[in-house]
Amino acid sequence: MRKSMAFLMILAVGCFFLSTAQAQQKTVSFKKLQEFLPKIDLSGFNRLKPGGETSSAMGMSTSEAHVTYEKGSGDNSITIEVKINDVAGIPFAQMGASVIGMTEFENETENGYEKSVKVQGFPGTEKVDNSEDNKSMEVMLFVGNRFTVELQGRGTSDAALLHKLLDDMKLTDLSKLTQ
Repeated sequence: MRKSMAFLMILAVGCFFLSTAQAQQKTVSFKKLQEFLPKIDLSGFNRLKPGGETSSAMGMSTSEAHVTYEKGSGDNSITIEVKINDVAGIPFAQMGASVIGMTEFENETENGYEKSVKVQGFPGTEKVDNSEDNKSMEVMLFVGNRFTVELQGRGTSDAALLHKLLDDMKLTDLSKLTQ
């Protein structure tokens, strides 16, 4: 028991110093991250203008680039949002995101599923909700030990749409990106 506690203490201290060192990394500008957003046209969807922001406060910094695809209106509308976040400047964020690749799982219910995935070699999760009143889907990946790539769709549960967008993204090049 004491050995386990000592190991956990050493691990916690190591994680603290690692996260502090990582927090001092400068994040990549959202303008640079926008270059890695999907550029393809999805049939029937309108691709809106990409946006983003880079900010810092209290010694921490973050950057996000995003783009939205829209189709239809009202109750029949479908929206897909793609985000790339650089979490290198946030203590413990990288450590938390890295947990994504440490487990493999698959859960299924009558309304959908959630499972671990690998896309272009990067670990992540995929979740689909087929409920009548809340069709949605999402894929979240951890890329290059500093970026989260999130795709969220509302109004549909067709995960193939998200994978089509992911196929257009150069995640390996993103993983090599620094400042």
